[in-house]
Amino acid sequence: MPRHRRHKRSQVPSTMTQLGLAWYSREDWERLHEIADDRDKLDDTYEDWEGQALEMIQDLEAVGQQIRKVPIDIEALIAWCRERKCRIDMAARSEYVSYLLSQGQKDAEAPP
Repeated sequence: MPRHRRHKRSQVPSTMTQLGLAWYSREDWERLHEIADDRDKLDDTYEDWEGQALEMIQDLEAVGQQIRKVPIDIEALIAWCRERKCRIDMAARSEYVSYLLSQGQKDAEAPP
């Protein structure tokens, strides 16, 4: 009697998964550098950050990921962190991006 094989679901994320990436204007980047609790882990300049961010987007899109640039208003981020009594660090910024995406933020695509 032939055995029926069960098909395992792939553990690889769907190529349709959309990832959010915090996106900053030059002014917001400079403000973030002033207020971030982990500023020592941030790139030294806006140009350094932007170059690495664009390279990361290109690398992820090359493997099928969809990246959504999520513009970050620093004052709104500060208020959001204050309300949650959390530090303004990479974890909080990541959670904030997820929060904005879950809220269906309009115009969450920054211009190139």
